[in-house]
Amino acid sequence: MQSYGVNVPQDQQIRFRSSKQRAPVPAGTKLEPSPNARALRPVEPGLLKDPNLRFAFGRWSPNLTQAFRFLVLIRWTAGMYTAISDCDEVFNYWEPLHYLVTGKGFQTWEYSPLYAIRSYFYLLAHSGPAFALRAIGFPDKRVIFFGTRLMLATLSSFVEAVFYRACVVHVSSHVGRYVLWIQLFSAAFYSAATSFLPSTFAMYFVMLGTAASLSPVQGGWKRISFAVLAYAIAGIVGWPFAVLLGVPLVLEQLFVRGTLQRSPITQSALWAMRRARNLGIALAIGASVALPVVFVDSAAYHKLVLVPLNIIKYNLFPVEGAGPELYGTEPWYFYLLNGLINFNLLFPLALVAPLLILVTLRADPKRFGDVRDVSKEQTHPAVSLAIRLAPLHLYLAVLMLQKHKEERFLYPAYAHIVLNAAVGLYLVRGWVEAYFLKVTQSPYRATRTGLFSHFTRAVIVLTGLISFARISALHNYYHAPFNAYHHLQNYELPRVALVAHPELAPAIDPTLPQAEFAELLNKERALDVREALSPLGLRLCLGKEWHRFPSSWLVPDEVETRWVQSAFDGIMPGVWEAPGMGKGLFGRATASVPKSMNMFNRAEGDRFVDPSSCSYLIDVDFPHRPDSSLSPLEPRYAVSDEWERVSCHPFLDAENSPRLQRALNLPLPGWGKALKWGDYCLLRRKGLLEEVREKA
Repeated sequence: MQSYGVNVPQDQQIRFRSSKQRAPVPAGTKLEPSPNARALRPVEPGLLKDPNLRFAFGRWSPNLTQAFRFLVLIRWTAGMYTAISDCDEVFNYWEPLHYLVTGKGFQTWEYSPLYAIRSYFYLLAHSGPAFALRAIGFPDKRVIFFGTRLMLATLSSFVEAVFYRACVVHVSSHVGRYVLWIQLFSAAFYSAATSFLPSTFAMYFVMLGTAASLSPVQGGWKRISFAVLAYAIAGIVGWPFAVLLGVPLVLEQLFVRGTLQRSPITQSALWAMRRARNLGIALAIGASVALPVVFVDSAAYHKLVLVPLNIIKYNLFPVEGAGPELYGTEPWYFYLLNGLINFNLLFPLALVAPLLILVTLRADPKRFGDVRDVSKEQTHPAVSLAIRLAPLHLYLAVLMLQKHKEERFLYPAYAHIVLNAAVGLYLVRGWVEAYFLKVTQSPYRATRTGLFSHFTRAVIVLTGLISFARISALHNYYHAPFNAYHHLQNYELPRVALVAHPELAPAIDPTLPQAEFAELLNKERALDVREALSPLGLRLCLGKEWHRFPSSWLVPDEVETRWVQSAFDGIMPGVWEAPGMGKGLFGRATASVPKSMNMFNRAEGDRFVDPSSCSYLIDVDFPHRPDSSLSPLEPRYAVSDEWERVSCHPFLDAENSPRLQRALNLPLPGWGKALKWGDYCLLRRKGLLEEVREKA
C-alpha cells in the first residue's frame, strides 16, 4: 500500500473489489494490502506534518523544472539591471578576469605573489563565457560582462530550485512553497544571486549542501558525502568561513541517530564506528577539492599556494599593522540591520525559529507527527529540525564577533535565513490552526476554511511588497553609474569617431544635439568606430568615484582608464603588467611581484595622473552639500570651466537623505520628497572635439 512514502496499517485502508470475478479466499488466509489502494490519511514524509488537514490532499507544489523557470526569469532580470554595489567585486574579480582574457586591467595587492589571498582557480571557474565569446571575436565586451552575469543567474536559479524541492520533500510541502516564494521576491537574493563574489559562489554550494543535509540521517555514506563535498567546494573555492554552516551537519553525523534510525541501543558502538567511517569518507572526498585549486593557484603564482589558508590567516591572524579592520569596522548589530533591510519581516522570524519549535512542542505537538511512531532509538523530529536551523545562529555569531563587517559576508547563510523563516512561518500557522480547532471543536471546518492559507499568504505578500520597494530603491537611486558608462560607449565615443572621420557615416552630423544624434546613430547599427578611436589616445579618469567603477568590461579597449587623486588616502589598484612582461598563467604576469604594493592600505603616489591629461571624467556632483565640506582634492568638476557635461543622471545623496526613505521606494503620497539628489555625470574636457578634429 502506498501512502506518500509511508506504510499504513491495514485497519486504515480501503479495499475495492475488482470488476473481474475473484475466486473465494480460504478462511484463515492473511490478506496483503493492495498496491492500488488509497490511504484515508495522507501523511507528509517530512519533519513537519499537517495533522489538522489529514483528510485533504496536498496543494500544488511546482516541480524542479517549473521552479527553475520561475526563478530564472527574475535572476536574468537582476543580471541585466542590477548595479554593482561592492568595489571588491570589481577590483578583485571582474578586473583580474578582464586581465586574463584581454591582457589589460587593474591589480590589487591581494594578487601579489607576496600575499596570494585571491584564487585564480575561482576566476577560471567563471571564465567560460568570457573566453568563448572572446575566442570567436565578439567585439563588444559588454556582452561578455552580461553573459557572465546571466551564467551566474542560471546557476543560482537551478541551485535555488534544488533547495526548494529538498524543503518540499524533507521538511514540508508548505515550508517548501514558502521557501520558493521568498526566494522569488527576496531583495537579498535579487542582489546577491548574480554577484561575481566568492561569497555568492559559497551561497550556491551551501544551498546544495543544505539540500542534502535536509534528508533524514541514514546509515549510508552517500548523503553525508554529497553534503560535505558541497560545503567543501563552498569553503575551498568560495569563502572559507562558509564551512561553519556545515558544522551542525558533522555533529549530527557523529552524535545524532536521526528520525529513521532503528539500530538497537546495544549496538551503539558499532553504530558510532560506522558513522565515523562514513564521515571520514566524506571528509576525504571534500578535501580532494583542494587538489585542483592548489594546482592552478600554484601554477599562477609559481609557488606552492593555499589561498583558503592565506585568507584565514589574514583575517584571523594578521601581521601587525595589517588586517581587515583597515578597510572599516562596524558595530555588532550591523548584520541585524542588514538582515532587516534585505529580508524585512522574515529576518526576525528566522532568528526566533528555534524558540518557536519549543513553543510548538507544547502548543501544537502533532505538528511533528504522532509521538507513538518514534521509538527510543530514533531522534525526535523536533530535534532534527532544530539541528537544521542551528547553522544560521552559529554563522551569525561568528560574523558579529568580527570587527570588519560587510554585507557580502552574510551571503552564504541566505539559504538558512529563508529556511528558518519559512519554518517559523509554518509553525506560527500551526498555532493558528490549533487555536481554531480549540475554539470550533471541528476538524472538518479546519479542512474547509481558508483562514490559514490567507494568513501565510498575507505575510509572504507583505514581505514581497517590501522587497519590491527595496529593489526599486536600489535601481532608481543608484543605477546611474551603469547609465553613464553605457552613454560613453554607445553615444559619446561614436560622436568622437565621426568628428575624426566623418566618412564613417556621412548622413550623421556629430554636432547635433544629443537626442537627434542618438536617433540617427541608432539607425546605423553596423557602424564600427574601433579603428577610428584607436589612434586618438582617449583617457577616462575617475577621482572620488573610483569605488563605483563597474570594471573595464564596460569601457572599450580603445579608451585608457586612470585615476586622479581624491581625498581617499588608502591604496588604489595599480595597472597590471602587460602580457609577456612576466611569468604566469596564460602568458600573463600573474607570478610577477608588482611594484608599489602593500598590505597596510597605505596610498601609493604612482597611481594618479593629472586631470588635464584626461579626455573624460566620471564624477558625481552633490549641490546640497556645503562647499566647506568639500576637499580641495575633490572640486565640483561638473560645474567647473574645464569640463562640460555630456550625460548626467540623478543619483541619491544618501548622506543628506532620511535613512528609511533612502532604503525603500514606496509608492505613497509624499514619500521621497525629503530625498536629496545629485548628478552622476560623464564629463568631457572642453576643447576635446576641436583637438580631435585638428588631429584628423
